[in-house]
Amino acid sequence: MNNETPETAFMEWTVSFCSYGIDIARRDQTNLETLTGNNWLKDADGKTVAVFYTGFGAAWGLGSFGMGGTPAQGARLPKTLRLSYHDYLEDRFYRLDAELPLQRLFELFVRAPKIVAREIRYGEVTPRYEDLRIGVAPDGHVMLWVWGVGSQVELGTYRARVLEGMTRQSYNANVPAGAFTLTEDRWLALDRMKPETVARVKAGWRPDPMWYMRHIRVKYPWRHVLSGNVSRVTELQSAHGNAEAENVGQWELGTYMQVNRLRAIPEAALFWFHDRRGQRHYLSINFSLRERAVSEPDLSEVRAAFEEVFPGRTLEDNDWLPGDQDMALVEVQVPDDFQRFTAFLVKGERRIPLPVGRVKHFELEPFTHWAGQTSESLTPEMRKLFQLGPP
Repeated sequence: MNNETPETAFMEWTVSFCSYGIDIARRDQTNLETLTGNNWLKDADGKTVAVFYTGFGAAWGLGSFGMGGTPAQGARLPKTLRLSYHDYLEDRFYRLDAELPLQRLFELFVRAPKIVAREIRYGEVTPRYEDLRIGVAPDGHVMLWVWGVGSQVELGTYRARVLEGMTRQSYNANVPAGAFTLTEDRWLALDRMKPETVARVKAGWRPDPMWYMRHIRVKYPWRHVLSGNVSRVTELQSAHGNAEAENVGQWELGTYMQVNRLRAIPEAALFWFHDRRGQRHYLSINFSLRERAVSEPDLSEVRAAFEEVFPGRTLEDNDWLPGDQDMALVEVQVPDDFQRFTAFLVKGERRIPLPVGRVKHFELEPFTHWAGQTSESLTPEMRKLFQLGPP
């Protein structure tokens, strides 16, 4: 591991995809499709390390794995990306040829401290990041993240170019036999939109690309805290409005509480904590009451609260380093009866209520993370890992 470089590092990693939502649509839909044979990732030597085709079925920031990908035994890290796709809403073809920040990818995929998985690979030590996530916004804008077990950070932003003179019919006429083709009737591909959405699109409406590329990416100085019937928080997962996410293990919680950071506004959080009696609990909470687009939470009330406390912040302020006096708290109050949870944005004497949407709560056995688990199911080695982190 110590001799690896960004150009030679070899590991198992994956590729996943997502796209922007369409306002007031009926349900999840695929409004983008990649083009057969025109999507790949290459390493520093120009060797293809992944090929893919996907329908971009996942919501913004979430992962829908494509057809194809990296070899099961692993591959070198990618240095260049080609992404070719058709946007049915815009009825345009796009292509992105991009050079990736290989050093940054190396630091995240290979050098970042490992994490202990709580879910599918429960109790295993795993890379904190191991998926390159591609998100397509309107008007050819592309976002890249790296994702891992409960964590996601931005890698870069890009702009694809329009492929002029290409039509769905001409594309279909030239793909190899048996390859995936595009739906030639554009409106059949968009048939899950509500009638009022169809009318708006036909009248010229399009989603705002800057919503994804600027507005939701503005960050603020804050961290989570629990109050009320709580003796101590042991672990935390936090999802943010810009699609970034944090996974804070028990051994990392002290650092989380001491290090000042900028974060996009909160979208959801998972807490593992003990109440005043010493009983262990799990709490999942969402800070939205509705969707603004397909599978995208409406965080307008949360955003308004943050803009009231931190007026005038823009994307360019994300490089600012906050001090202790700058930090705010997103405080979730735990009631004695665990029936009605509330949340507030707290800064000094200011205490602004935040919306609380879906809540899930249950008691846990000692050391466990999910309902139905027993303490006996965790070996002493697993308990030590969850408490102290990877060696």
